[in-house]
Amino acid sequence: MGTMGLLFANRALTALPPIWLFCAGSLLAAAIALLVWAVVKLVAPRAGDELRASLAEGFLGPMAWLLMGLSAVAVALTPLVPLEQMSRSLVRLVTAGEETTSLTIPPNVELETYELDLRPQELASLGMQSDRSLLVRTQQPIAGFALLKVPDVDLLPDTPWDWVRSEGDTNPFLGVRAKLEVTNTNSEPATLTIRSTLVPEYPEVAILPWTVIVVLSILAIHLLLRLFLPRIAAVAAVTVKEAVAQPVFLVALVAGTVAIITFIVIPYNTFGEDVKMFKDSGLTLVKVLSLLVVIWTASLTVAEEIEGRTALTVLSKPLNRQQFVIGKYVGLALAVLLIVLLLGSVLMASTSFKVIYDAREASETEPIWRDCANEMITVVPGLTLSFLEASLLAAVSVAVSTRLGLVPNMIICFAVYTLGHLVPLVVQSSVGKFAIVRFVGQFFATLLPVLDHFTIEAAVVGGVPVPWSYLGWAAAYAGLYATVALLVALVLFQDRDLA
Repeated sequence: MGTMGLLFANRALTALPPIWLFCAGSLLAAAIALLVWAVVKLVAPRAGDELRASLAEGFLGPMAWLLMGLSAVAVALTPLVPLEQMSRSLVRLVTAGEETTSLTIPPNVELETYELDLRPQELASLGMQSDRSLLVRTQQPIAGFALLKVPDVDLLPDTPWDWVRSEGDTNPFLGVRAKLEVTNTNSEPATLTIRSTLVPEYPEVAILPWTVIVVLSILAIHLLLRLFLPRIAAVAAVTVKEAVAQPVFLVALVAGTVAIITFIVIPYNTFGEDVKMFKDSGLTLVKVLSLLVVIWTASLTVAEEIEGRTALTVLSKPLNRQQFVIGKYVGLALAVLLIVLLLGSVLMASTSFKVIYDAREASETEPIWRDCANEMITVVPGLTLSFLEASLLAAVSVAVSTRLGLVPNMIICFAVYTLGHLVPLVVQSSVGKFAIVRFVGQFFATLLPVLDHFTIEAAVVGGVPVPWSYLGWAAAYAGLYATVALLVALVLFQDRDLA
């Protein structure tokens, strides 16, 4: 039992590089943000003090703690990950492109060896062209036996030869450095031109720069909100602070974390598809917990403030009703973002470990770390859509909260959630049926949001990548429906008697 545990622990190390890339990206983003703050503090001390004070308010405080935690994980995992592999791929990620090399081949030589400044693992395409007839060998026999030997290339004058890497294709080169053996039977020297397209050996290292971009974008958007919409930002900060202080927020985080980790060891009995079912279950859990926090917070920060006349006090200040409603919605969206970031981090790390765990349980070939990274990356579109769906329903919850309390709000929002996912089924079943069924289906399709747009279970199960364009259209749809819901909220709140 001890030997099996040690074997699994060694295998578990394979799951760490993708997690390190994500955490290292968070560490780098935090360092950049800290550097920007230091520059602002030096140039404009008052603005620097305001930025530092904002850490105690609303969104930035929990976000800073999350970045600190991920940064600590990155530092702890650094000795356990293949830094040389990942650093090479990170450098190539920046320098990827086409390179051209020219070699002068002396006359009357046989199997003259030339070492090229490229790694075979990074080759995406290779082209060769010569001004004279040449015989080129790209793979040399090893101990008298050529592994996966590519036939020798007979180059005719000014006739290009091209190779493009495809799935399962044989690489023209063996080893860690590309070498050529060239035979020139001509009595004059020949010029051999080699064109190569180089890409990262492990393109999954893009997790690191993308994490930096996403984190810095979130911080930049929050900063712009504070600078250009300070009153809305103030209401949003209070709303986020109230959401984080609610017991339901902590319960959602703890319960979600425990459940996601437990999902790793649950047998789904899906004949090798357990990882897909794990991701499906985890994304659904994140979505439901986010919705629970949204509805609970909306009821407490909008409905109870109106009923308790707190809103009357707030609106007596230089703050109008429109800013109050929009600020509440922005605060709820930021609270949803915190839930998605926190639980999403746990889900991504757990997905990486799930790949190793399933391979061990099924006695399959041990995966490499890029397999874990590819599975982890597929979680990101689902988390993005979960955030968009919860943000859309947050607008609905704000509209309901302007008139109703907690219990009616929860009933209505969960009814919208359920019916919103059933709208496509209702519309489809209404085709060619009774008139009343068609009317009901079209009514629901017009009035309720089509939440099926934010569900990618079919793509997850089928292993189909979600295109960026789909996420863009889903974001546009969520923004449009949330805008309509907020307009309804403004109409309902405009003539609400607060006294």
